[in-house]
Amino acid sequence: MSADETNRRIKFSYQMESWKYEDGKPSYLKANAKKIIPSEYSSEMDGTLFCPACFTNLNRVPKKKEHFSNGRNAYFSHVSKYKNIKCDLKSIKPEGKKYDNWEEAKKAIDDENLVIISSFLQKKPELKVDKPEIYDETPVEDVDGLAAEVTIGRHSGESFALPSRITTVAGLCRNFDENLYKYFHLPGRNNASRLIDLLKDVKSMSEENDKPRFYYGRIKSTSHLGKYKKPTNIRMTYLTNDMDVEGVAHFTIKLTDEQQKNHGIVDQSVGRIVIMYGVVTINGMGLCFEKLQWGEFALLPDKYGYLLE
Repeated sequence: MSADETNRRIKFSYQMESWKYEDGKPSYLKANAKKIIPSEYSSEMDGTLFCPACFTNLNRVPKKKEHFSNGRNAYFSHVSKYKNIKCDLKSIKPEGKKYDNWEEAKKAIDDENLVIISSFLQKKPELKVDKPEIYDETPVEDVDGLAAEVTIGRHSGESFALPSRITTVAGLCRNFDENLYKYFHLPGRNNASRLIDLLKDVKSMSEENDKPRFYYGRIKSTSHLGKYKKPTNIRMTYLTNDMDVEGVAHFTIKLTDEQQKNHGIVDQSVGRIVIMYGVVTINGMGLCFEKLQWGEFALLPDKYGYLLE
């Protein structure tokens, strides 16, 4: 990852005229600031743009043009005044986050800067609601889980018992712009990482991977297989993949029509982005997700699509 690529991890800046890094509260900034993408920048915003991770000031590069001479889009970059403030969005190889003690980690959870995931829902929950509602893209299904032993201590092997969430990928898609820069601890990992650094584009995949992780891809086509359309028939959903990746002819989500339809994936879903947590297996001349459970995939709301482009 080049220095230029690290800057492009800053998908938006907070913009607020009355806020200062030196004495402002990040929680107030996040709750009240506008979110500005590079193409929305104007010179009047100078001095009022802040990093979504470290909250120091940002500049847009270049300031007066939408593109560089080589056609690349403008991006946000940290200002040199705060070069001594550590921010993993500056890092070419982000190391993740560890905590000095239980109290520090618990405070990060309470401040909504850290999310502990112990597992994902394996089956569709029975939602208890007063009035039946149409299933939408990001239903509220997350439930409190038991405390989990999480190895995110500063010292090697040190773990803390922290409250977890039995959660869904759909839960991450709600307020996705805010979640993108939070730290997440996933099962089997030894530190917490920002969600933006955990997400991997399926276009970059060239082989199977039996270790579960977050992936995302844009739906290129999707079809309900079989002469007689039954909910139990397979629906093949093809994700946009890099045709230059040798040996990978296609990348699919291979689940029943019922499973995918219950998550909003239908014939009209072409162009949407889907996020998955799972393993990648071989499917003929390509790769696929074929063992995803209820809480392990979801459509990303259209309004957040720009964050993964």
